[in-house]
Amino acid sequence: MTATRMRVARPEPPAPSTPEGELYHYTPEETAYWLPFSPRKLKEMAYEREIPHVNNGNRVWFSGAHIRAISRQFTREPLKQPLSVSA
Repeated sequence: MTATRMRVARPEPPAPSTPEGELYHYTPEETAYWLPFSPRKLKEMAYEREIPHVNNGNRVWFSGAHIRAISRQFTREPLKQPLSVSA
């Protein structure tokens, strides 16, 4: 008889901007809800050290602070002045 691992349902994660979400560890699947990246892309970017993350035993996790930092990292501000077009 083989042992099977039982999956325990995780509670609904708090929003990253809340005090509870600040240190909550989100899975890449949960993080993808808050960012415009797929879970696979988030893992790839984490393995390449392009974004902040926690790597616990080859598992990638993101805190609420990480999610907010990644969002700021990929936010582009509008130009102060319009570009001039030379004719």
